This record gives sequence, structure tokens and C-alpha cells, in this order.
Amino acid sequence: MPVFKDILKHIKLILTCVLGMVFINLCPKIGVSQDTIAPKERVVWHKLEGGLSMTINQLGMTYWAAGGESNMSGKITGNFKHTYHRRMFNYVTSGLFIYGAQGYTRTGRYEKTEDRMEVSLTMTQNNNKNLTFTAMTMLKTQFTNGYSYPNDSIPISKFFAPAYLTVSIGYTYNIHDIVSIYFSPSAGKFTFVNDQTLADKGSFGVEAGYWNVIEGDSIWIPGKRFLGELGLNVLIKYHQTFNDNVSIFSNLNLYNNYMDVNPDNRWNIDVDWETGIRFTISKYISTVINVHLIYDDNVRFEIDGREKPILQFKESIGISFLYKFAVDNKNKKINN
Repeated sequence: MPVFKDILKHIKLILTCVLGMVFINLCPKIGVSQDTIAPKERVVWHKLEGGLSMTINQLGMTYWAAGGESNMSGKITGNFKHTYHRRMFNYVTSGLFIYGAQGYTRTGRYEKTEDRMEVSLTMTQNNNKNLTFTAMTMLKTQFTNGYSYPNDSIPISKFFAPAYLTVSIGYTYNIHDIVSIYFSPSAGKFTFVNDQTLADKGSFGVEAGYWNVIEGDSIWIPGKRFLGELGLNVLIKYHQTFNDNVSIFSNLNLYNNYMDVNPDNRWNIDVDWETGIRFTISKYISTVINVHLIYDDNVRFEIDGREKPILQFKESIGISFLYKFAVDNKNKKINN
């Protein structure tokens, strides 16, 4: 199928770049005989940590002159992080799952407020230096259908429509374990639209369907359900805790597709910037303020009769009930 040919073509290009950077990174080690390396004791350990939180808001009113409607909203957030430490490389697998909804009592109307599913795998060189070789894979999608309310009959997104898979290699520079800057000159971004109706519309940057007229006969060419891009990726992360009860995080993800078939689009930069402040009230209760900005040239909205990309903005504040856990076995030693 053509879609699989496109996928294989882009994967081959990414793998070529990956193998090239791995070869360059390991060149200093090539030529050293394994027989000359004396066995030594090394530490291998695992650590699993994560948490589960619930945020609930409720509004009730009866015969309220100013108007309004009783409603209840809530959000469930789950996350995990598994760290596998070895002598040469560290492997970190992490996941973030969020689902929020709001229901109205009188009309029985239900609206989704948040929907995220993110899983990532990161491999970093264990050289105990600020600058480390890094390979990263990340998958982003959602759980359920998304709508442009109040229209809840025509979905504008679905599970794996879209789904974004990013595969990249580069280097990470760490500053006092507070700020990390990841730069990848070779990052593959793959967009999947696992719904033919959305693909035919050209949603999320895939090629839309069209009528092909040949000798007076019209043939419908379905839209493509896959988009492959190769570009530059910069990821900046900041996390710091103050006085054990206030913590701030900020993640800025920038992506530029310098291989776009349209030269005019090669200067476009996709932006994903999320910032949050957490005020810890007790071990199980905290207040969270969150701001999320997204700009993607492939995601377009109808504004004044025209479809065009626009800055997406989301802000939330609420009181959360949370549970955290952490398990590790850092004392395990293996003879190598």
C-alpha cells in the first residue's frame, strides 16, 4: 500500500541518521579489544515512580436570578516514570494520562475538557557529564472523540486521529538538574490519522482526498492517513522546588520541518509550551495552576470563513487529591 511505502521511506531515512550519530558517538571506543577490559563491578538499578490525582469542581444553583446551570466537572491524571540505570546508558520510560469532563445537571449535557495520552522512551549516555548523547521516542494521542462544542455530533478528532510519533537523536545539556536543553538536528515526526473521514478532509496536515478526472470519468482518491516529516527538534525543560511546598515546571518543545515539500513552509515552527505551578497544602492535597500553549501549522481552525492555523490556549486551576509512589532497588550490583 502507498501509505506503508511512505512510512518505510521515512523510517529508512531516520534510521540512517540514527546509525550515523551512534557511530560517531561510539568512535572513540572502537578498536579497544574486549580482552583488554578487566571485569569490574557495576551498579544496575531500577526505579519506578508515579502518581494518581483527581480534581473535582461543583456548582449548584436553584432559581438563580443571574442565570446559570448546575454542573460538575472533574479531571483524573495518572503518570509514571521508570528509570533503568546501566553502566553505559540510562533508559527512562514515562507516561502521562489525563482525562477531564464536565456535566450539566438540567440538560444532561456532557462535554470533554481534557484528553491526553503520552508515552515516551529516552536513552541517555551515562557519562556523568553535563553534555550527553540522547535518543528519544515519544507518542501522543487521545482516548475519545473530540468535538467543537456545542456541536457534539461531528467529531473533529478521535483515538489515533491524530497520533504523533516523534523519533529523534541528539545531545542534552543539563544545568544543575534544574534546566535541560535537548537539541536534535535529525528528528522524525510522523502523524497518523486513523479515520478516513478526517483524512479525506486533510485534517492535521495529511493530504486531503480529491476527485481525479480522467477522460471524463471522475475517480475519488482517498485522503492519506499518514504524514512524515524530518526536521529539527529543541526541547527545553525546567523544574524547581521552593521551600518544599511550591514547585514550578515548564516544558517548551519546538519543531521545524526543514524538509517540507513547500519551501515557503520550511520556516514554520511548531510550538508546544506547558507551564505549571503546584502549591502543596498537605501530603495528599495540592493546588495546581496550569497554562498550555500550542501552535501547529498543520492544525487549522475555521475563522471568518477561512481555515488557518492559530495559537491554541488552555488554562486551568483547581484543587487536587493525589497519591504518589516510588519503588527502587539501587543496591543491586553485578559483576561485568
